[in-house]
Amino acid sequence: MKVGLAVVAALLTACSALHRGPETARSRFPIGIYGVTDPGQLERIKRDGFDCFHTYDVDPARLAALAAEARRQGMRMVIYPNQLRDGALVATRGWPIDAWYLQDEPDVVKMSSATLRALSETTRAWDPERLQTFVIGQGAPASVYGEVGDILMLDWYPVPHRPMETVAEQIDLAMKALPPGKPLWMVVQAYDWADAVKDPVKRRGLRFPNHSELRFMAYASVVHGARGIFFFTLAKQGRTLFDFPELWQAVARAAQELKGMQPIFERGRPIPLPFAPQPEGLEAKAWRYRGRDYVVLLNRSGALDRELPKALLGRDWKPLYEARRDPRDLLKPTGGSWSLRPYQVLVLESRPNWLRRAALLVLLR
Repeated sequence: MKVGLAVVAALLTACSALHRGPETARSRFPIGIYGVTDPGQLERIKRDGFDCFHTYDVDPARLAALAAEARRQGMRMVIYPNQLRDGALVATRGWPIDAWYLQDEPDVVKMSSATLRALSETTRAWDPERLQTFVIGQGAPASVYGEVGDILMLDWYPVPHRPMETVAEQIDLAMKALPPGKPLWMVVQAYDWADAVKDPVKRRGLRFPNHSELRFMAYASVVHGARGIFFFTLAKQGRTLFDFPELWQAVARAAQELKGMQPIFERGRPIPLPFAPQPEGLEAKAWRYRGRDYVVLLNRSGALDRELPKALLGRDWKPLYEARRDPRDLLKPTGGSWSLRPYQVLVLESRPNWLRRAALLVLLR
């Protein structure tokens, strides 16, 4: 009888773990990058702040090699199920998959929602447990495709031909159309449009986003509700960003900063802003995590300075990921006040609240 109970307990534990997997993936805040092609790339990608990747490779043997190295590095994958569905699901057991990638930009290739849904159902019949995702090329098509799959991805690459605040606009459009609670992962532009243009006249003015732009697009995505950030793309001109050190450094710095904020984004409790709302001013989001408060502020305007609330200039707050400890040293003085410049981002951490931390320690005992 004891053996029987032990077996039942083991089975229940296994079933519980099986069902926790998708929920864990759903609640994660992945920091990923597109364009991975080789297992040898993963060690550096992981070291530079990423914990997830997407590949366009569909070959089962090469995917198995990527999966093995991803497990070794403690990374996760977002991959196509296309050729894998022809085999047994057991072949992918143990692969660290956050989600099956159903389709790249169905709106751009004019795929009907019925076709995408059928693809989802075929994949669900083969693997009923793992989550599914796909990416759309702008926010509005979420009203067409938003109910398919478990997580929606959105890519939008505005640099340099559109204002960067359009990132927030596109996310807002998508979020309005999504079912309540469905996560959105944003794909941030780490890409030079000139790489896809052959006409030298049309290439003029096109460029790769700089670090400040990458940082703004990533944090604007978070403030507007994104629950994961991917960068597009590691690939560049038949090589990788590793071959362009100044570009890779800009992307890696943004990823490393997000990695530092990842526990707050995943497990922090959203709290009211520590200042009165500013309908025409700064945008912000706040969390409480382990006895401290965190605020991400951004000036979404590309032309106007936005005043920082005086409540955030006191000794209770310190900036993160900056070379200066006083927020005033990072801001523009504007007639007795201090302002964020166009597209500037400021991440603040509160000084410890010792009463709150003591209560937390009691709860953790």
